[in-house]
Amino acid sequence: MQRTRCYIPARNLWGAVTETLTRRGFHTDDVPEGDYAGVGKWVEEHFAFSYWFIEEKGIMLSPAYAGELKYGPYNVAEFERRYLSAHVTTALDAATTSAEDGSLHEVEFITPYAQDGMRTIIGGQVFLDEIAKAVVGDVGKWRKWLNDLQIGGERRYGFGRLCCLKFQKIETGQERYNLEGERPLVRVGKAEPILAHTPANDLRGRGMIEPLVGRRTDARKSDAFGCELTRATVCWEPGTLVEDTEWFEIGREGMWKRKLSTEVSL
Repeated sequence: MQRTRCYIPARNLWGAVTETLTRRGFHTDDVPEGDYAGVGKWVEEHFAFSYWFIEEKGIMLSPAYAGELKYGPYNVAEFERRYLSAHVTTALDAATTSAEDGSLHEVEFITPYAQDGMRTIIGGQVFLDEIAKAVVGDVGKWRKWLNDLQIGGERRYGFGRLCCLKFQKIETGQERYNLEGERPLVRVGKAEPILAHTPANDLRGRGMIEPLVGRRTDARKSDAFGCELTRATVCWEPGTLVEDTEWFEIGREGMWKRKLSTEVSL
């Protein structure tokens, strides 16, 4: 069974934005049209993504280890019953017109409608520098380039299609965000949850730890899709409660990195 996460990691958003911009003909003086790798580096440099979470009635259902893991008001079982489902499929053997051995698999996914019939809404933040603002920095430009995003691995079945319902600029006050440096910084108060994977080596927290490994495709070996593994990083999972007030930098692949207070200019 292929399990889903209960949120969208920033790296998946980077991939979706890169794919959509490239497919729609985006280019710059330095990045030619159709250059996936070049557009990807451009997005990596000029965008920063938060993780995106399901929203329900204006409340973000982000994880938090408050005694037990909860997503907003729901415990894990309630959340999964409300928002997760699975699709079972198999390949056919043409010679026997029966199921091919070893091909039966199940793909879990976030449902487009909740258990009570409400449309599933997913939201988050995208930080843009001045160069990216010129391209997608208002609702008209965003809808031109990124109105539809495709996120997920089972695209042939229509999973993972996101449509922009609301585009909203937010004011980022210094008490929560710091946008003065090269990358955005976010402040998390004591006993509040971090909302992205964060290296565990120099951070005290209460939550779950997992080794985070990514898959990449070498541009010279397009037939070996996703065969290159990144170096594993032991991380606190989103929802971990920090034991002290901390500042974190949003990295180019969406992971957070703890910053010492002496490294933050306030």
